[in-house]
Amino acid sequence: MKIFGREPALALGLLSAGLQMLTALFLPLTTAQVAAINSIAAAGLGVWTAFATRNLDGGRTIKAAVLGFAQAAITLGLVFGVSLTDQQTASIMAFVALLGAVLVRQQSTPTATATVPATAAAAGPGTAAPPSS
Repeated sequence: MKIFGREPALALGLLSAGLQMLTALFLPLTTAQVAAINSIAAAGLGVWTAFATRNLDGGRTIKAAVLGFAQAAITLGLVFGVSLTDQQTASIMAFVALLGAVLVRQQSTPTATATVPATAAAAGPGTAAPPSS
């Protein structure tokens, strides 16, 4: 999985270094604002990675990645002056969690369960199954 032919961590590092350079030269951003921008970029990359690899895990990581992105987006908003109460933040997160569950559930499949042959289960743990005749 690559972004512009490069590893995602390298792309994120380039974005972070570029933001640091722009802040040092031109942008009047605080350290907290730069950190919030970096966290939303990392969370967005996490969503992209989870989406790109969803066939490997049945889509289960997408829900966690989207929740992480929503948390980073709320943090970004708070750092840049959006005023949210704890109740509003909890409502947003509950909605995002439910939305993720509704959308991803249609795409995911249950994991396979291991089956134990009847003779091995009857023998009990730590004992060998009787030979079949």
